[in-house]
Amino acid sequence: MNFIKSFIDSYMPPNYSSHGQHIDNLIYWVHYLMFILFVGWGAYFIYTLFKFRQSKNPKANYEGVTSHYSTYAEVGVVLFEAFLLIALALPKWQDLKINIDKPQNQPIEASIIDLRNSFLDIEGVEQDDITTFFPENEINKDKQVIHIIAQTFNYNIHYPGPDGKFGPRHLHLVNDGEGEYIGLDWNHPDSKDDIVLQDELILEVGKPVLIYLTSKDVIHSLFLPEFRVKQDAIPGQKVAIFFTPEKTTKEFLEDLNPSEEFVLWDYIADPENYDYEFLDFNGDQTAENQSSLRAEIFDKKYGRDTFQIGCAQLCGSGHSAMAKGDMFIVSKEDYQKWYFGQMWAKNSIIVDDEEWGDDDW
Repeated sequence: MNFIKSFIDSYMPPNYSSHGQHIDNLIYWVHYLMFILFVGWGAYFIYTLFKFRQSKNPKANYEGVTSHYSTYAEVGVVLFEAFLLIALALPKWQDLKINIDKPQNQPIEASIIDLRNSFLDIEGVEQDDITTFFPENEINKDKQVIHIIAQTFNYNIHYPGPDGKFGPRHLHLVNDGEGEYIGLDWNHPDSKDDIVLQDELILEVGKPVLIYLTSKDVIHSLFLPEFRVKQDAIPGQKVAIFFTPEKTTKEFLEDLNPSEEFVLWDYIADPENYDYEFLDFNGDQTAENQSSLRAEIFDKKYGRDTFQIGCAQLCGSGHSAMAKGDMFIVSKEDYQKWYFGQMWAKNSIIVDDEEWGDDDW
């Protein structure tokens, strides 16, 4: 059966999540069953064509089949499918969907001394400032908990601040025209340090991720194929997704052979020129890689160099646009730098406005 596995692997994207191999194994076993059924029923079909051909059976036989081989075959198929469901699928489903330590909307005790040290590299920030506004018992260090709110045709990413709390969201506060896509109540104390991004997901490598997924309009389907994640986003429901990324985007690209080109969805990655920004493959600070130009630029020019967030559910006329989101898997140090850079932009979290004068900048 190795040839079946090799054939499937040639069409599958690489796996970079801790649970991905279990998903792949289930896919292999399903295809093993399909191959057996295809060969078995195909051979039986050919056998019946010859055995019951008109020249050998000029008159119809109204007695029908007297053997029970087909019944035994059906029982065998049912048992195989039960094995797939009970032995392979359900245990992993339980691990990913039920046996999850779901945090409450409250601070989680853990030390953030390593985060503080990285943040102290910013000129003007003192240890007392960090201790005051990022107390040790108010950071989620065990896992990354994120809310994703899908809409036509974007994904809104909601991170909690260092207090570990998600600010409340209200429907009456949603105003897409003013950029308020999720209706976050910024005046609420729990919202003041929250981070909201659109179509950009930044995750720390090796740290478990717990995503709560929902939709504010129609059904979408969050699709991260390299991490074996595909989950419908349903209005009115909050669905938990759990996975652990095992390799950074940069490590993935650096592991490629120097001459190797790897397709990430509709874009080409260039391992020799890794950058978090667009690559200047046109020589004029542009990075257009539209499908109409794909054949023309495929051999020489490169597009984005990171994973993409897609939608696997037809959600409207702009459905294809939902493959434009970026997902960066970064090192712990890079994640800390990004996270506290977001906090730095919200300078009121570091020190009160009254205590921060112009000279402190």
